[in-house]
Amino acid sequence: MAKQSMRRSVRKSNKARTVARSGIKGFFGRLLCKRSVIIISDHKTQHLPFSSGFQALLGLAVTGFVVWASFSSGSYLAAQKIIDEKEQKLAGFAQENARVVAEFSLLKQDLMKLADGGKAAANPQAVKEIAAQYSAANPVSMPLTADAELASKYNVVFNRIQLLENKVRDLQSNHDTMMADIRATTGGKIKELERVIARTGVNSGLLQRAAEAKREQEEQRRERYGRIEGHAPAADGQGGPFTPAGSSLLQEKETELYFNLRKLVTLHDVVTSLPLDLPLAKDDYRQSSGFGRRVDPFRGVLGFHAGVDLAAPHGARVVASNDGRIGFAGWKTAYGNMIDVKHEYGFTTRYGHLSKILVRPGQVVKKGQVIGIQGSTGRSTGDHLHYEVRYNDRAINPGNFLKAGEYVKTID
Repeated sequence: MAKQSMRRSVRKSNKARTVARSGIKGFFGRLLCKRSVIIISDHKTQHLPFSSGFQALLGLAVTGFVVWASFSSGSYLAAQKIIDEKEQKLAGFAQENARVVAEFSLLKQDLMKLADGGKAAANPQAVKEIAAQYSAANPVSMPLTADAELASKYNVVFNRIQLLENKVRDLQSNHDTMMADIRATTGGKIKELERVIARTGVNSGLLQRAAEAKREQEEQRRERYGRIEGHAPAADGQGGPFTPAGSSLLQEKETELYFNLRKLVTLHDVVTSLPLDLPLAKDDYRQSSGFGRRVDPFRGVLGFHAGVDLAAPHGARVVASNDGRIGFAGWKTAYGNMIDVKHEYGFTTRYGHLSKILVRPGQVVKKGQVIGIQGSTGRSTGDHLHYEVRYNDRAINPGNFLKAGEYVKTID
C-alpha cells in the first residue's frame, strides 16, 4: 500500500511538472511565434519574417537597454545629489570665512585701541569686551553662553588675541626703553651744552630766552610776509590769527621730554652761534697779553685791557670766529685797522691792529673765512692781533670763549 501511494505521488508530481512545462512552453510559443512584417511598396507586397530567435535577441536587447538607462539615471541623480551637498558645504565655508574675516578686522581695531589707550594687555575683561562685540556683530555664530564654551569654540581667535597682545606688550617695552634712552641722551646733551655756555661766563638763561624770542620773531616775520619755508602763499586771499590745531602726541604723553627736546634745540642754536673758534687761521700763536687789568705798555701804569693779544708769525691770516655780518671795517684810532663782526644774540667780535682789511661793512661772512691780515697798526708795540668778544657792547673775556671752543672739540 505504501509503495502504491508513493507511486501515485510521483506520478502526480511528474504530471504537474509536465503541465507547468507545457504552460511555459505554450506561453513562450505564443510570445515568440513566427511573425512577419508586411511591406507594401509600388503595388508590391513583401513579407519580412522574424524568427523566434531574432525576437528573443531583440527582447534581450530592449531589456538590457532599459536596465542600463535605469542604472545611468540613478547614478546621475546620486552624483547630482553629491554635487549639491558639496556646493552647500562650499557656500557654508564661504560664509564662515567672511564671518572670520569680519571678526579679525574688528579684532585689529580693538587691539589698536588697546595699544593706544594703554590698557593692560593681559586684562581678561578687555578680552571679554572684544568677544561681546563679536557677538553683537554676529549673534548667531557667536553666542556668549559660557566662558568655557566661548573659549572652546573661539580658541583660535583668542590665541590670536593673546599673540597680538604679547606683541603690544613687547612694543610698549621697547618704546619705554627707547624713550628712557632718549631722555638720558637728551639730558646729557643739555648738560654738556650748558657747561659750554657756562665756560664763556655768559648767563645761559638769558641766551635761551633770547633764542626763544628770536624764534618767535622769525615766525612773526614769516607770517607777516605771508610765506613759510617750503610753502607758497595761497593764490586766493586768506588770513586770520594763527591758532594751533592741538598739541603734539609727544607733548601730551612725554611732557618733560618734549620740553627737554625744545631746550636742547635752543641750546644747540645758541652754542653753534657763539664765537668759539680761534681768530687765527693756524694754531701757531702765543698769547702776549691777557684780558683785564694790566700794566699799560706805553705809560707803564695799571690799566684795563678789553681783549687778548695773540701774536702769530708775520703775515698770519685773521679769520671770523663764527658766522656773522661785518658791522665795521676801517681805521679806528688806537685799534688801527679794525673789523667788527656782529653775531647772533648780541655778540660781537673785534679784530684790531690789522695790516690789511679784506672785507667791507655789511658783508656776510662765514666761520673760518679770512677777513684780514695780522699787523701792528694803531697803538701797538709789535705785530699781533688784538681780539675782543663783546656781549651787548660790553667787553667780556675772550679767553673763556677760546677755552669753551676747545671743550666743544673734545665732546664732539
